[in-house]
Amino acid sequence: MNEGLLAGATHLGPVHLRVVNIAAALPVWRDAVGLALLGEDDAVAGLGVDGKALIVLHEGAQFVLPQKARDLFHVAIHVVTRRDLAHAAARLKASGLRYSAQDHLISESLYVSDPSGNGIELCFDTPERLASRVETADGRVSLIATDGSAHSGLEPLDVGALLRDLGNSGHVEPRLPANAFIGHIHMRARSPETLMTFYVDVLGFRPHIQSRSFGLFDCGTDRRPHMVAFNIWARDELREPPPGAGGLERFTVVLAGADELAAVAGRLGQAGVPFAEAGGTLACADPEGNRLLMMTAGT
Repeated sequence: MNEGLLAGATHLGPVHLRVVNIAAALPVWRDAVGLALLGEDDAVAGLGVDGKALIVLHEGAQFVLPQKARDLFHVAIHVVTRRDLAHAAARLKASGLRYSAQDHLISESLYVSDPSGNGIELCFDTPERLASRVETADGRVSLIATDGSAHSGLEPLDVGALLRDLGNSGHVEPRLPANAFIGHIHMRARSPETLMTFYVDVLGFRPHIQSRSFGLFDCGTDRRPHMVAFNIWARDELREPPPGAGGLERFTVVLAGADELAAVAGRLGQAGVPFAEAGGTLACADPEGNRLLMMTAGT
């Protein structure tokens, strides 16, 4: 196990995605999700909150990312109050888009995709509802709530009850609040064990869930254990995305300081992983080709 674990202050920065057409994507990202358009040209559009970029769309993809392709499963934008999630649910309902909702016990989540197949999760964390996590001998995971009840973590979320949090005013906030943030990123994977070795032993994330029977592997920090995740739920149906498909261009990891960035560079070098350094940033790819950019806060 790597001794050089990343600091708890480590967090995710902007996520860059490939799309077929920015104009077609904006009704989802801006109007339904609720991000503000920060800037746009012929090929790139930045969206975020309070002037801070969360999502950057790159036009030029030729194909929609197939549903069971190895690549992005979803990028998760987290909100800090349940009422914020209720406003998001109201926007999704009004949009006419197909969406789903799940109660993971440790969080409540809404799911939608943009026209290029990029999955989006809107998430409100509820860790106080979890008493313990139990993994059975056959590898199945059961979540035990504080009231003693057992949960799979995949129960449907009662959207009607969520919307009642908005009261009877009829007002729906058109934008996500300024404190919304990228909480985690989730990919479909071929070899999650290999990926975990890279993210934990080389980059320095802390391991969290590692369950092949459940089909989920993830890692993060002591403050946010679920930050980078991989699933194998497609199993034998998993396929490589066609060249030119939508999906993940790269995601950003913001480190605590220059010493930590230098330590990561040293571990990449020792592991023989190619990387590039420029302007206080470090660019590399994981063993399955998912690209990431590591930088320090303020870079």
